This record gives sequence, structure tokens and C-alpha cells, in this order.
Amino acid sequence: MEINKLILHILDTQKNIFVPSECEINKLNEDIVPLVESKLNRIFKSSNKKQAHFQNSPVEKIIFDYKTNVIDFVTCSQKIAHYLFEEKRKYNIFHSSDFIFAEVKHEDIRYLVGMDNAHFARLTHKTNTLEDKIQNDIIFENSLFSSNLTKEDRIFIVEYSNSSLQLIENPYVFQTNKIYVLQEILMCSAKPSYTETLKAMTLAVESLTQKHELDDTKTLPALKAAIKNAITLDKVIEPEEIIEDVFEDQNIQEEFKEEIKKMGIQSLEVENIKPNKQLSYQKIKTDNGIEITLPVDYMHQKDMVEFIHESNGKISIQIKNISSLITKH
Repeated sequence: MEINKLILHILDTQKNIFVPSECEINKLNEDIVPLVESKLNRIFKSSNKKQAHFQNSPVEKIIFDYKTNVIDFVTCSQKIAHYLFEEKRKYNIFHSSDFIFAEVKHEDIRYLVGMDNAHFARLTHKTNTLEDKIQNDIIFENSLFSSNLTKEDRIFIVEYSNSSLQLIENPYVFQTNKIYVLQEILMCSAKPSYTETLKAMTLAVESLTQKHELDDTKTLPALKAAIKNAITLDKVIEPEEIIEDVFEDQNIQEEFKEEIKKMGIQSLEVENIKPNKQLSYQKIKTDNGIEITLPVDYMHQKDMVEFIHESNGKISIQIKNISSLITKH
């Protein structure tokens, strides 16, 4: 990760205070650099990124003016920060945050990254000298932001060469309504994220497995294995192709396609996504409280794990070829 330009603006919609910086941060403290880089790396690796497209957005126009040298980096960041500040108030988002705007190079590709970092509060200390005596006080600091990704953060990534857009945000709940505020503010359309795609596909497979009285010890592991292979080999998730490895019945495959179409699930590029642990293991819980975690790759290898359906309707699970057992605390 190479940080080429960086600037910070203060957006306090709660107190209606906007404090734009008038110059870039030329040199970061050596203790701060790893924290900023850590957050940027987490952003690019996040499984919550959504592929999006601007639709006549004022922010798109501001970025275009910067790329064509009509305005400089500082002015570009100020205009975007002020626009976000005003729009957040319209959506009744009243809190304090720091908007960090950066130009970075990641894996030899140039990006503009906007990070609206929500503040959180913590207690800390302050040392004072009173009448030649040292006094350590406890103070309340309410303008901190995290080097990790938090639920309140809103982030956009723009690839410099083609203006392709990615978003990271959690829905904002206002009067029981869930709103993707950044998506609305930036005036863009967005596909579901990898996390949302995985969840929707899993729910659809679970529903159809139950509806058609199929064996979920076969369908769910098959889904995980197919998604893992798609990420590792193809770098793209094609739900309509993946489902062929889950259900043999073409009618059920068509039902699945209809279900995910209703949820807005489409093909998804996953070049920067690594298969998580969840895709490698399948948890099974029996009705008598026994929990087993098995590698997905073993679920259909009878020389490793076998599910035996007894004549009395009960199910037995045999785990085979074990050389040793380790008890974990």
C-alpha cells in the first residue's frame, strides 16, 4: 500500500460544525502510518465491498474535475467533504466524524479513497501540574476514530483510470426503515456485497432443501465447496453455475435462480476476496446437543465421514481413519 496524498476534514453534523483542512497531511507520524495503512488494507480486503456505478452524481463530477486538473487535490476533497456534510444532515445523521480522503496505489493500481470515520468515545488520562505537584486526571475523549472498520464507517473507493466505484457501509435505520445512506448520497446503484451474496445464496439453498425434503448435509457443504472453488479458481461467483453443483434436479435449479433474482443477486467479481474459514467447515448440531465441525472436503468422502440412516429413522455419524484425538479447552 502506497499513500500518495492524504487530507482530513472534520464533519460534526450533530453540532453543525464543518472544519475543512486547507492543506494535505504532508508527513504522518511514524506511529500513525501503520494504523492508517492497516485501515486501508482492511478496506481493500473487505468482503463487504459493493461494486457500484455513479448515476449523474455531483461527487463523480468533482472527481472528474480533479482528474482533468480543473481543481487540485485539496479542493476536490473539500468539495466532497462539504457535500457529504450537507447530505448527511438531510438524512438525519447527526454525529461527529472525520472524513479522510486519500490517493493511494494498491497492487500497482491508483485509487481515490473516501473514508467517513465515525467518532467514538473513550476515557483516557491527562497530566497536570498544580502548585508544583503532579496530578493525573481522567478525561473524556469523544473524537476518536478506529484503525479498524466499524459499523458506522462509510467508505467509497474510486479507481482512478476508469472511475469504477466500490462502497462499504452498513444500513442506517431511521424510523424502522433501512437506508444505505452513502449509496443514496453518492447517487449510485450498487450490487450486493460478497457477504450479502453468500448469505442470500445460503438462505435460498436452505429453503429449497427443506421444501423438497433433501439432505442438508449434502446441499449446504456442496454450496460451500462450489463457492470456495469459484473464488479460488475463477475469481468470480456465478450463482447460476454454482447451483448446478448443489442440486441435480433442473427444476430446483430454476427455483433457486428465481429466488436469488428476487434478492438482486448477480454474478460477482471476487478478485480481492479470500475464502474464509466458514467455507471450509460445516457445523452440525444434533437434537441431543452434540455439535460437530467437519471439513467440507470430507463431507462426501465415506472413507472419512459417513452418515448412516438407520432403519428406525435415526441417523448415525461415523468419523473414520483417525490416528489420534486432541481435547481442546
